[in-house]
Amino acid sequence: MYNTVIMLLISLMVQGCSDYFSKSGTDSKYFSDASTCYQSSVRKEQLKVPTAGTMSIIEIPTGNDAGAFSNCMAYKGHPIEKADPEAYLNASRECLQATGNATDPGNAYADCIKHGNITVETLPNGKANEE
Repeated sequence: MYNTVIMLLISLMVQGCSDYFSKSGTDSKYFSDASTCYQSSVRKEQLKVPTAGTMSIIEIPTGNDAGAFSNCMAYKGHPIEKADPEAYLNASRECLQATGNATDPGNAYADCIKHGNITVETLPNGKANEE
């Protein structure tokens, strides 16, 4: 009886999860494609390690290649939007000119960027130095 209940719960969970991964439209197969692209974009470094009198080669992951991930996702039908550096540079120039005579130019520049026409992520005061 206990095993039957466990199997019933597991089948309900699997059925519930299957709906999450089978979205239609632009999200179709996004999760599986992103996982595949993430795995294929891993950069690896080969090291020779002595083992039992011989040298073996092992591969150590050193990070991911963002360009390879972007190309893979675009190939699979999920292009990644790229930031427009010109918009940021224009906003930065405007804020630098606007805050040049401020008493606290760093905070004035940050406030100008926050309220500008570009989207940036900012850290609240005091959070940047926490570990």
